[in-house]
Amino acid sequence: MPLNNSRPVRFRPKGLSDAYDATEAFDGACRSLQNLVFDQANPEIVSCRPGVVALTTFTGFTTPTFVPVFISIGSMIYGMVTTARNPGFDEPFAYNTLTNTFVTISGVTSSNTPASLSTSGAWTPPSMTVVGTSILVAHVGFSGTGANFIGVINISIPSSPAWSSSNLATNALPSVPTVVANLNNRAYYACGNIAYFSDVLVPLTRTNASQSLTIGDPSPIIAMNGLPVQTTSSGIVQALLAFKSFQIWQVTGDTATSNLALNFLSLNVGTNSARSIVQTPYGVNFAGIDGPYIVDMLGNVKPLTKDFKETEQDLQYPFISITQPTRASAGYSGGIYRICMDTLSNGIAGTYEYWFDIQRRRWNGPHTWPQDCCAQIGNYFVTAHRTKGATLYKSEIIASPTSVFTDAGTPISFYLESSTFPKDGTMSEKQVIESTIELSTSGAGLSYQITATNASKTVLCSVPVVVPTNTSLWGTLIWGAGMWAAAQNIPIVYSVNWTNPLVFQKMALQVAGTSQSNVSIGSFFARYQDTGYLNMGS
Repeated sequence: MPLNNSRPVRFRPKGLSDAYDATEAFDGACRSLQNLVFDQANPEIVSCRPGVVALTTFTGFTTPTFVPVFISIGSMIYGMVTTARNPGFDEPFAYNTLTNTFVTISGVTSSNTPASLSTSGAWTPPSMTVVGTSILVAHVGFSGTGANFIGVINISIPSSPAWSSSNLATNALPSVPTVVANLNNRAYYACGNIAYFSDVLVPLTRTNASQSLTIGDPSPIIAMNGLPVQTTSSGIVQALLAFKSFQIWQVTGDTATSNLALNFLSLNVGTNSARSIVQTPYGVNFAGIDGPYIVDMLGNVKPLTKDFKETEQDLQYPFISITQPTRASAGYSGGIYRICMDTLSNGIAGTYEYWFDIQRRRWNGPHTWPQDCCAQIGNYFVTAHRTKGATLYKSEIIASPTSVFTDAGTPISFYLESSTFPKDGTMSEKQVIESTIELSTSGAGLSYQITATNASKTVLCSVPVVVPTNTSLWGTLIWGAGMWAAAQNIPIVYSVNWTNPLVFQKMALQVAGTSQSNVSIGSFFARYQDTGYLNMGS
């Protein structure tokens, strides 16, 4: 029977937060949404992220071990892979995602390939860009002698790509570049704090010695990335952002039009995470030392979540706690900015990935599949990670009928943990006996483990809620012969049958289980009743 002098309290998972207590955070703040993503059809629901499947294990290559860099061009993936073909050196590859086959790249020798990089500790990640029919590779494994400065994949004949290494003609680069990028069809090469740029559509020639820009102080350029810039008179113009550890500079214009310009955007915000820098429809996202940032279309540098209705910074701790900034990696596709870092999650060191939903403007994660190289192919990602060997994986962001919910064949577990529910203005201990939760009923039956804890993480009670298995899709069941369910994940309300009263000052909810296509978690309701005393034991 219902409790007297009680009031219902609602919690629905809305996004990830550092906050242990949701009072000064946002409504629906969660400490963990592990392997859970936002349901695109229902703002109250979280569901399981799709798993990953291997696209290729580099069959045909000689003892492949590590994929340090790749980019996508249409349905093709071009990159570098560490193999024993030339022991101690990387070689280029071209993989067709439509045919699931490799295209042979000619011209690879032991004298024109870069030395392989370490798979642990800090590193200078290689970078790639396209100028005309040349894919350029900046890789610190090049020796810097003779022509060993830049890697080039010539794709003028796509079915017969050719590899070579080179320095710039006429006016050579003084050292092996650490970064390469494209602006106005010129290749920009970073050597220390100087960006040298090539002729237009001739990325391996620098006709004039004056074709360079000194970027800020003597500290090195960490990364360069394109940004469309909105102006009041010229519409959208092309720009190149040059990132340093604590500075961001913007290059616009061109020497051919006599309007080449260099301006600083920030002299105290930058990044050491070159691969965290990703272009999105709203600007360029990146990981700063104190949180996620964005450079918007107007050139403003600001925290990624600054435009929230709520002004609180929701996710900052993983960025502050990052242990190897140079290993961070990010990508963007389908409204999702995903970033993987070696950092701390709830005080535990590991490699964790977080997804930022551009439409919801909230984070979810941590996700337990790592990546340190990521590229968009259509509506999914291709990823690789140093601990997974030389393998390219397909990673979907929205479940499809063919999605799997295992990571490379290994079952995935999901785990939701709320921040403690907001303080309600009363000072007494609360008691809960009656609770309900919205869970999916679509497809096969499954069990959710529901746990209530207090602010000290002490378990108050933990019970399973089992979704029935005897459901059939509408149109396939004889009326009256059983229960029916929709093909979509439409949650219904289930009772949470606690085996004892929950008594607490502050309460958090946990929901755990094994990932499946039909997992959905919605609103939780608890009926609060004041006990009439302040604190147990006081």
